[in-house]
Amino acid sequence: MGQLLSHPLTEKTIIYNDYQTNHGHKLGLHNGTRQEVNLPQFYNCVGSMQGYRLTQEDAHIIKTGAESLVVPFYDPFVGKVVEYQISMFAVFDGHGDNNCSSYLAGTLYEHTSSHGNATTERVLTENDGLLFFIKSAFESHRYTSFSRPEGNKRQFKTLEGLISQVIKDSFKACDGAFHKHFANEASGSTAIVALIINGSMLYVANTGDSRCILSKKNKAVKPMSYDHKPQHIGELIRINDDGGTVSLGRVGGVLALSRAFGDFQFKRNVKYMNMNTLAVSGKRRYIPAEESQVTVEPDVLPHTIDTSQDEFLVLACDGIWDVYSNRALVNFIKYHLTLGLKLNAILTKLLDHGISCADSNTGVGFDNFTLIVVVLQMPGETLDEWYARIKSRLERERGLL
Repeated sequence: MGQLLSHPLTEKTIIYNDYQTNHGHKLGLHNGTRQEVNLPQFYNCVGSMQGYRLTQEDAHIIKTGAESLVVPFYDPFVGKVVEYQISMFAVFDGHGDNNCSSYLAGTLYEHTSSHGNATTERVLTENDGLLFFIKSAFESHRYTSFSRPEGNKRQFKTLEGLISQVIKDSFKACDGAFHKHFANEASGSTAIVALIINGSMLYVANTGDSRCILSKKNKAVKPMSYDHKPQHIGELIRINDDGGTVSLGRVGGVLALSRAFGDFQFKRNVKYMNMNTLAVSGKRRYIPAEESQVTVEPDVLPHTIDTSQDEFLVLACDGIWDVYSNRALVNFIKYHLTLGLKLNAILTKLLDHGISCADSNTGVGFDNFTLIVVVLQMPGETLDEWYARIKSRLERERGLL
């Protein structure tokens, strides 16, 4: 195993975003004029490793501070447009290839031949990627509240329910756009996405078997997502109703998860906007995207952030969760925080330990590894102050003080 650990495939990429020189300022719309606003900014660290897979099929997004989304949002509960400042953290675990995960992250390139033997490379338009569709869904939703009914618009009793539906709409719109490029490809990806609105309200959207957990005070761990596996009864019923089967825990004996972007071979009965009208005898049965064998519709869990209780978020692909349980991962991070290590050093150790667990008999530890740790610091609190506060809390919880 020592020789394997020195292999280039096990080299780690650690991105430590401590924002020492970035103060999180951006132009926003206030009272009809553009002016600089101070945006919520969450310290974070990303760790990834290709591992023993032939390719790295994971991708991620981090947008906070000066890179946050600043969007006008019509709030029907107050009857006016308000400005939302949204920090976004996401991990995409691709399968088949990395096209879908790269598309979601906005990093996919198209290679097209030009004159002669030259090949040009261009980035897909700014209208591609999940970030664009989330922004668009917040800006242009057409929902209202029961207290302010408007025509035939769908009504919601709570703002949390409305925003959850807006996020679901963005996932479906993004999947439809990906269909334009890869309708006939066996490319897919899970998505675990955390949106923090105005620094206080957390929404976690999950499609697939990547996962998000929240570490809290007094050794508590709150799951912020639930894995979508084909053998779960609700998923199994949907798959069977659309004519699919589950064998060996896989949809059609192929796919080990039941919700994903892409994987259009399992969405044949969904009509996408870009599909040509089929000249066939009789009527073809089309179903909503939510009812296909493999659906892109996410579960969305809201949570009001309480920085006196909430410590940090972890978003990670299933390769991480194959090795660590929720509590084991949090305990690993907290133990090393108690020792005074920073997040970049902790994630390095975490990935090293994960790859050392590789077992060729079970396949555990042979997947790509990607995770993001997001610090939930108090307003105005620096990263060093957060480290000191959490270290002191953990020492008290362990009886060391």
